Amino acid sequence: MKKVRKSITALMLAIAVVFTVIPAVASAKTVQEQSVFVNGVKVKYAQAPLTINGTTMVSARETIEAFGLGFTWDKANKRVIGSNGEMTVTLVLGQYTGVVNGVSVFLGSPAVERGGRIMVPLRFLVDSMGASMETKNGRISIKDNSKSKSKYNTGLPLQITNTYVKNLSKSTVVVHYVNYFFNDGELVSERYSMSVAKGKKGVFDSAALATGDYATDYYGEPVFFGRTVEFVEINGEEIESNSFGFAEDSYYADSFTDSMLEMYKRQLAELKKELKAELVKNKNIPLKVNDWSIGRDDYGSSEVTLYLKNLTEKTVVGFDVSFSCFDAKGNKVNYPFTSSNRFTGLTKSQFKMESGDYYWFKWSLSMFPNTTKISNITIDRVVYSDGTVWKRK
Repeated sequence: MKKVRKSITALMLAIAVVFTVIPAVASAKTVQEQSVFVNGVKVKYAQAPLTINGTTMVSARETIEAFGLGFTWDKANKRVIGSNGEMTVTLVLGQYTGVVNGVSVFLGSPAVERGGRIMVPLRFLVDSMGASMETKNGRISIKDNSKSKSKYNTGLPLQITNTYVKNLSKSTVVVHYVNYFFNDGELVSERYSMSVAKGKKGVFDSAALATGDYATDYYGEPVFFGRTVEFVEINGEEIESNSFGFAEDSYYADSFTDSMLEMYKRQLAELKKELKAELVKNKNIPLKVNDWSIGRDDYGSSEVTLYLKNLTEKTVVGFDVSFSCFDAKGNKVNYPFTSSNRFTGLTKSQFKMESGDYYWFKWSLSMFPNTTKISNITIDRVVYSDGTVWKRK
């Protein structure tokens, strides 16, 4: 079965617009003196709560355990898992979405590491557990009413993370779940099933994808929105997830699309900030030489490959580069009938090197035979798609 909402067709156009605009995104981080109480008991933190971009961040272990969940730090995947079986929350360092019982949820700020502790958005944990929160005079009071079920509670004998389900029942379970992709102007639901033995784990299809990632293994490279478990089969009986309707409606809601676009804006702002810092570190030279290698072309002549990165916000369509050539013994390899070992390369093929892109370029060194090493690589001129030119001073 396929469910489609036509009004979402503007998503990809909007994404294209996002990546041409620099949004105003706050990035200041300030520490505030705050105390957190869960059901009247103060949470004792090794790392005090802090505020990032207006989001209250708290140490993951202490807070998750205060909610009655077991805490797991998956170092290999930089992932926090909090679970009591019935409820499971998953957060990955740096990702703008968390996962509650398999359902993607946008975060006010990604999980970060501070002072040796993993800091996560408090609001995400509160909403995930169906709790209530009140802030007054630096005191955050949380009431976790265990009698009321979270809207993410499936009622199924499964531990559900962002990548797998674990069967908590005493029988083999067939898990039926749905992956949601935006593809070819439509939001499409793809249904899957897997059999999971008692006490074992089953890995989701496209488990490596996070919300907003492109699924390169699919035709058209659709954007992954998220997933949810629909129902399970146990001993021939079908049991539907209590949260399936809520989860599916969330993915098809305009607010989810809006949050996706906001996430792209924030990611773009961070990319531009990182590129700017890298440009300054590169002495404001637009192209950074990441690496080089010497090989042989089809005729046995030396050829050089340069690996470059565009550190500007513009599109590069041409550049000039120069470097010095040496043989295996460190002797200069000069251009014939000259005393210069300086090679000058000009880009002639058509290409577009977008902002932040990595590219590699090759030049023949047939006039500099036996070159095995180059040094003093300099970018001398850069041509942009808007017609402007940067020149080394």
